[in-house]
Amino acid sequence: MDKEIVLKVEDLCKNFGPVKVLEEVNFTLKKGEVLGLVGENGAGKSTLMNVLGGIHPKSSGYVELFGRQYEPQKPEDATNAGIAFIHQELNLFTNLTVAENIFIDKGRANKPFLSRKEINEEASRILGKLGLSVDPNSKVEKLTMGMRQMVEIAKAVAKDAKIIFFDEPTTSLSPAEKGTLFELIQEFSKKGISMIYISHALEDVVMLCDEILVLRDGKTIGEQAKIDTVTLDEIVSRMVGRRMEQMYPYVEKNVGETILSVEHICQGRTLQDVSFQIKKGEIVGLFGLMGAGRSELAHGIFGTEIIDSGDIQYKGNPVKTINPQKWVQEGAAFITENRRDEGLLLKKSVSDNLVLCSLSQLGKHFGVLDSKKQIEVSKKFVEELRIKTDDVMNQKVCNLSGGNQQKVVIGKWLMIEPEFIILDEPTRGVDVGAKEEIYHQINHMALQGTGVLFISSEMEELIGVCDRILIMHKGQLTGELKRNEFTQDTLLKYAIGELSDGEKEGERERA
Repeated sequence: MDKEIVLKVEDLCKNFGPVKVLEEVNFTLKKGEVLGLVGENGAGKSTLMNVLGGIHPKSSGYVELFGRQYEPQKPEDATNAGIAFIHQELNLFTNLTVAENIFIDKGRANKPFLSRKEINEEASRILGKLGLSVDPNSKVEKLTMGMRQMVEIAKAVAKDAKIIFFDEPTTSLSPAEKGTLFELIQEFSKKGISMIYISHALEDVVMLCDEILVLRDGKTIGEQAKIDTVTLDEIVSRMVGRRMEQMYPYVEKNVGETILSVEHICQGRTLQDVSFQIKKGEIVGLFGLMGAGRSELAHGIFGTEIIDSGDIQYKGNPVKTINPQKWVQEGAAFITENRRDEGLLLKKSVSDNLVLCSLSQLGKHFGVLDSKKQIEVSKKFVEELRIKTDDVMNQKVCNLSGGNQQKVVIGKWLMIEPEFIILDEPTRGVDVGAKEEIYHQINHMALQGTGVLFISSEMEELIGVCDRILIMHKGQLTGELKRNEFTQDTLLKYAIGELSDGEKEGERERA
């Protein structure tokens, strides 16, 4: 017996002025079904969510929800209709508590005003269901990105939604949290809740979803299909319009002298006696589970967070003043994990963001920018990084897709031609085609002699791209692997504290 259709979209179009962002999109969503929605950055996935969520009105087409015509005029209409959204860019009030965020737009039908005790108790129940041990009274600003992601998911659970849209929900989650989320999605499905799951992690889509829909340039490519009738290669080909020969392009490099030396870095309980070196032209990965201290180490090195003790040498000289401005002057760069809050000026144009770190090179007279040169270099990097923008000088970065925003952040730092760069989750929320381009850019920098510290939660990309991998556990470096020693099993053992470098040496001797 066929399942009941809860959402039907027919010939849906959305234009912004003369630009067609969605063009004749068609799909159905059945009760209890998980539909995978995939496509490159800028394919129209987020716009589709925004139309169905009442943020943007559709230009044309027909949408039916639970058997009735559906035309939301504002986000509240979607919430009242039983639709919840978990956005890629977290929609949280960082100055409020976890409980306050979970219930920011939800009361109860018979009791619209909840006491603080009630919302804390209810928040604790929901967080417990997600396997999350966090105090509901904690301020969101004190939480890691992964914890914030789980709070966003808890908000959707609190709404008792009949349909949930997940937009890149796992990008900041640990493997354990990811497993908990997948179990929850399966529970939702059994209870008849329908879900649309948007992700660039195609292996997760194949494992989790019942059917799949591919968007490219605002159009559906091929038919909506049952997940077991298409291969991973076919999905990728539909997304990018070409076959991808090599996902992780490793290149042999001539590694030079040490460019960065970190000795005995300590920061409270977060970092404990961390020491390592990076050489010119070397790509060094940094892996660890959530809370291991990877991002804190990056911020400490670059001076955006204060370290308690330790020494840093750069290009053979002691770093006496640790702050971002000094690092940039010395030819170093830092691509932060949190691009929206720390990496971009969202209300400024693509070009204004691209040239942020290169203003001194674009000056003409009396501190006035050379606009001709700005246009020239901006267009060059837009072309090289394949940033999808209608107008590099006027389009605001906030109107770009997440992946294209990430490319702008990368382009901003590439423009200064750094000798050393820290990349903290540079492919987070980026599609498979854009990931390949980012890997090529990382390799290109290394071939030019740039030392690279590459932080990632994705073991596959570290194994595929890096020359060495350092592993952290509870603020300490527990292991270092050379390329011929890379295995996911070994990385995980170091990351959960089951293995130390001393134990590895013992295993070698016994072998």
